[in-house]
Amino acid sequence: MDKNFSDHKSISDKLSLWCLCVDNKNLSSLPDIFAPDIEWDYGGGTADIGLENVINRIKSHLLEDSFCGATQHGLSNTRIDIDGDNAESHAYFCAAHAGTGEFEGKTLVQWGIYHDFWQRTKSGWRINKRNYTITISDGPLEIVYANVPMTMWKEDDKRNLSSD
Repeated sequence: MDKNFSDHKSISDKLSLWCLCVDNKNLSSLPDIFAPDIEWDYGGGTADIGLENVINRIKSHLLEDSFCGATQHGLSNTRIDIDGDNAESHAYFCAAHAGTGEFEGKTLVQWGIYHDFWQRTKSGWRINKRNYTITISDGPLEIVYANVPMTMWKEDDKRNLSSD
C-alpha cells in the first residue's frame, strides 16, 4: 500500500508541476513530466509527437508572439490508476488566459480533461501519451491561438486561426 500511495503522490505532484510550469512560463521542468517521445493528441485531428514539438507548440500558444499574458491552470476530479510500471490518469482542468495587446482586458477560459498514460522510468513517472480534450471554451480564442503557425494545425481544426 505504501508504494501505491507513493506512486499516486508522485503522479499527482507531476500533474501539479505541469500547471506551475505553464503558469510561470518556465518550461525547463517539462522533461521531468513528459517522456521524450510523448504523443500529445489535441483533438480536432491535431497531434504532436516528441517533447520538442510539444514545447514549441506551448511556446507558440503562451509565449513568443501570442496574445496570452498571465494564466492559471487548475486541476480537479483527478483519478489515477496504477498497474505495475504503467498508470493512467484523468484530471479535469480549468485554464484561464488573460489577454494582452489588442485582447487586453479579455480572458479566454477553457475547461476540459487531461487523459494521460504514464510509464515508470529510472527517473520516475513520465507521461508518454496525453489526450487533451477541451469541453467548454469561453472568450476569444485568439488570445492563445491567433499567432500559432498554420503548419501546427490540421487544416480543418477550428483553432487554426492563422492566416499564413
